[in-house]
Amino acid sequence: MVTATQEPPAPRAATRSSVSAWLLSVGVPILIIAIILIADVIESPKTAYVGVLTAVPLFAAIFGTPVMTAITGALTLLSAWLFGLTAADGNVTAQTIRLLMIAIAVAIAIGAAALRENRERQLLRAEEEAAYAERLRIQAMNDPLTGLLNRRGAIEALEAHAETPHVLAVVDCDDFKDVNDAYGHPIGDRYLQALAGRLRGSVSTGDIVARWGGDEFLLVIHGDEAPGRLVVDRVIAQASAQPIALDMMSIPVSLSFGVAPLISRGDLDRALTQADAELYQIKRDKRRE
Repeated sequence: MVTATQEPPAPRAATRSSVSAWLLSVGVPILIIAIILIADVIESPKTAYVGVLTAVPLFAAIFGTPVMTAITGALTLLSAWLFGLTAADGNVTAQTIRLLMIAIAVAIAIGAAALRENRERQLLRAEEEAAYAERLRIQAMNDPLTGLLNRRGAIEALEAHAETPHVLAVVDCDDFKDVNDAYGHPIGDRYLQALAGRLRGSVSTGDIVARWGGDEFLLVIHGDEAPGRLVVDRVIAQASAQPIALDMMSIPVSLSFGVAPLISRGDLDRALTQADAELYQIKRDKRRE
């Protein structure tokens, strides 16, 4: 079971991501600004490289949010303006044009960052919706008590192998009502969970084990009828060989089952009817004993 105590790692991951975004969209651009302006001081004329600062806010837009990009853009404009005041080459018109180009680049960068952030948000929302839909699909296909496939899940699994022969078995817990009456429904639920684990652990990976309803289970074994019946006999024998131990109690396991060949998906109703008929005949025979 997933509990709330398993959630904290997500905020730490988000914090690390935020720090990285600030570093790449603000920290690195500041370093780039400093390098460009130092190079401009070394070279002559002193404002030869100021125009290169137009690329800085665009770089910030790649990694940062619109706010981060705006901060970087403001720092870029401020640096270019101050540098022009203290180290200008006397060409006021050229400096004004440079500042205008940087301002335009900042506006474009903020817009680009906003567009990228919106697309990322849409992608994240789509991924979350897909994950949520998958969780719903899994929940719809599985029995919440035992974790086995439910009816719908079993039928969908059969459709994936519709044209290959299988052997179908309907398995019923004998006198399960007595278990609930004697030990209570919580113990009865745990009894079904333990039995489901035994059944699931006794079949091959490609075979199907499902909770068909109540205390009934469905086994679908891949293969022809004769060897499939042998597999079902073995699975039932293993599942009922030992009592189920719960809270210092030992509850015996008695199972009845009916078997029928399943040729195709369209043959399911006929196979279920045949298996049910065999199951109920076996249960009637047991009551006569």
